[in-house]
Amino acid sequence: MAGSPWTCAQCGAVNDAAAGRCGTCASLAPGRARARALWVLLTLMLVAGVAVGGVLLFTGRSKPSPDASGPFPSYTTPALPTTKTVVTTANPLTPPPTTSATPDGKPCPGDAARYLPGGAGTALLVAQTPKSLITICRVPDGRIFYDGQARGQAASDDTHIVLPAEASGDGFVAKNGDYTYQVGGRRLVVSAGSGVLSDEELTTVG
Repeated sequence: MAGSPWTCAQCGAVNDAAAGRCGTCASLAPGRARARALWVLLTLMLVAGVAVGGVLLFTGRSKPSPDASGPFPSYTTPALPTTKTVVTTANPLTPPPTTSATPDGKPCPGDAARYLPGGAGTALLVAQTPKSLITICRVPDGRIFYDGQARGQAASDDTHIVLPAEASGDGFVAKNGDYTYQVGGRRLVVSAGSGVLSDEELTTVG
């Protein structure tokens, strides 16, 4: 304490009150030691405050917005569950004449029949587009199935799709989630929701 002898906390020596340092180990007197410790603490707090402010300033800087005059981003059509049987660009939909069906009693073609329940059925329609072979078959219990297969390729899980279908107007409709396959009027129209993904001409086979 000021005005009285003090004992050094480092070596235990008793020092004169006016001494600023211990005469034995040169440690600072208590008052000066506290003052220096306070000064060091304030200096560290100031440095920390400057560092935090710099980080906040850097992270708060807004990112530059994209140039509005740049090129419009390209749009990629999502992959459809029909692999190669559906074209993603569509022509305007126009009502055409009626599609003729295969005569009653004709067996469903083998590539489509093997995916039917029971492995056999009656062909109601066998037709093709520039890219796909479309078969509509009815199984003995009365259910109807749509089979779409990529032309020129062997039927497999990657090149064809088979879906439950139903008669609709002069043709047939099959659904696969959001996708709708409509066969009729010598057209195959594939849509997702209200958007047409493809519209192809159908020609009967056989």
